[in-house]
Amino acid sequence: FVEKYGPWALVTGSSAGIGKEFARQLAAQGLNLALVARRDALLRKLATELESTYDIQTRVIPCDLNQENFLEEISSACADLEIGLLVNNAGAPSFHGRFLSRSIAEMEQTLHFSIHVQLHLIRHFAEAMAQRRRGGIVQVSSISGNLSMPFMAEYSASKGYQLQLGESLHYELKDYGIDVIVLSPGATHSERINFGMQPEPVVSAALNNLGRLPSVIPGWRNQWTAFKRRHFNSRRQVVQVMGDFQRGRLQPPHDTID
Repeated sequence: FVEKYGPWALVTGSSAGIGKEFARQLAAQGLNLALVARRDALLRKLATELESTYDIQTRVIPCDLNQENFLEEISSACADLEIGLLVNNAGAPSFHGRFLSRSIAEMEQTLHFSIHVQLHLIRHFAEAMAQRRRGGIVQVSSISGNLSMPFMAEYSASKGYQLQLGESLHYELKDYGIDVIVLSPGATHSERINFGMQPEPVVSAALNNLGRLPSVIPGWRNQWTAFKRRHFNSRRQVVQVMGDFQRGRLQPPHDTID
């Protein structure tokens, strides 16, 4: 794994949840880690733990990906490192509510994280990988990208973009020796979520299938949900079923129309 994707992996959103688990599993594989997130103290704590446990090197890169100059900050901080694996994990939190209750600024922030950030990071780091003729990219999306989700409209649409981009690049970047996979998890335990799958099998699903599959949905329940919605129902039924489900999750003040 190190020979294929090493010596360094860069993981965004690595201070907690799925990103932190990616860092742990990659460290266990022997990769050095560039850790990117906003919270410097959490990153440094994780870096210390991984260095002592797995005898690897780390580089802490505190960065707010919501800033327009995020790429310059990250690329400058790791300019001397050979990044062989990019884990594009950081993203905007999901939002359940009516489309018209959201401001354009809030929607654009979601699109910035899910589209702008991931696209720019892929384009930047894939360039060097292509020159070396080896590398890997893990694109973290969501099961919502496989479905139309009323009351999560711009979020699920942005995750659909991630899925289509990653699956397309899975084919295209093979010409340069770069493996690409899209990970589309359902609900996963994190700081904000206390239900769903544990992060360990979610991350393992991506790393075990990198270089084999264009995309993976971890967990048989999630796989069945996506398959059933896409293949056993018409598009009209998919929208209706998911809309009824999401409507039931609405909370005030987003459950009524003024």
